[in-house]
Amino acid sequence: MDTDATAVIQRAESIIYRASWRLLEETALEHLAGTRGLCWVPLEPRTDVIQLVTYDGEHLGHMRRDRSLAQDEGWVAVRRLAGRAVGRYASAQEAAEALARACGKDPRRP
Repeated sequence: MDTDATAVIQRAESIIYRASWRLLEETALEHLAGTRGLCWVPLEPRTDVIQLVTYDGEHLGHMRRDRSLAQDEGWVAVRRLAGRAVGRYASAQEAAEALARACGKDPRRP
């Protein structure tokens, strides 16, 4: 296959991937609409590896499981639109709370 055709295919795959992510994100956020306080839900219903995080229904970002740095499971929190990790945490709860604090929210408020 020539390089031009390969580039077109790679670009199309990238567009499809981003569109699929956006649809999954919209569906997950619908589940969190109207919630109070700090909440999270899986991006994709069949797996909990990526979770969307909201605070009073406001989308803060996501957290994902990460096993690349240690034997034990860890979680990485990522602010919405920032694309950079807030940090790595031992549990999903800790990651969600750190994400809330990074966004200026009080994660302990009922």
